[in-house]
Amino acid sequence: MRNSIYVTMEMQDGTSKLAEALQLRGFQVKVKNDYVSLVNGSEKDVQELKYFLDKLNIPVYWNKDQFQLLVNRFPLHKMKEIIQYKGRNYTYQVQGYHLKWRSFANRRYGIRTNTMDLCPYTAMMLKALNEAGIVTISGCNGHHHHNPNFQFSGVYFGIWFSLIQEKYLKNLSLHYQWKVEFLRGRMTSGLIANKSVEENWNMKKILADCEQMANALRKHASTIRNLKKNSFKRGMKETPESFREKGDMKGLYDWMKKVIERNS
Repeated sequence: MRNSIYVTMEMQDGTSKLAEALQLRGFQVKVKNDYVSLVNGSEKDVQELKYFLDKLNIPVYWNKDQFQLLVNRFPLHKMKEIIQYKGRNYTYQVQGYHLKWRSFANRRYGIRTNTMDLCPYTAMMLKALNEAGIVTISGCNGHHHHNPNFQFSGVYFGIWFSLIQEKYLKNLSLHYQWKVEFLRGRMTSGLIANKSVEENWNMKKILADCEQMANALRKHASTIRNLKKNSFKRGMKETPESFREKGDMKGLYDWMKKVIERNS
């Protein structure tokens, strides 16, 4: 007989609990020899994390760019405090060239985002999308009032995500339906969560969905980046740009799907 969720949580050591909470808040960390460190973190990321832990009064000892929790136990309410910590308002701009085929074909990785800027519950997913090379410029958990969503950089990344979703995320057991929609007169695209009319938005379910999708994207991130690199070239621009200019998203989806099928 397996342990209950409560017993499992109680048996988990404090460092593992802290690392898990940070992951769910969007900080990509790893644990080694009781030390926690950021994965591919910049100096600014480390400074942000130091500020974050200090602000929440979490006792840690820093050794260069890694830290150790100074207590054995880490209570559940402290995990919740990390996971639910509000983000900050930040601005972003999408330039015209970001919408072009050349930008899509050339880009290998997404963009770097400051974790402290991002909305709780959706931050982990936004980071994973960019790690997989799917350029995502913003994410919002909906704040209980509207649909949680992520905005991609142009329509090409939206359709690319639809194809990746079909290939790597289709067997996930999600609470909501996450669909790509085309915005601003089909100039750009976003991933939007949908629910039934009688439902209320549940932040725990949003977090659970984002965690599942983020884990799947991270697992296949290298494969996804290489598939895009090997499938789409700058010299192909005439066909996709024609579909985009006509607003024919179905035609663009079908064409991109055929291209990746030849390279899978």
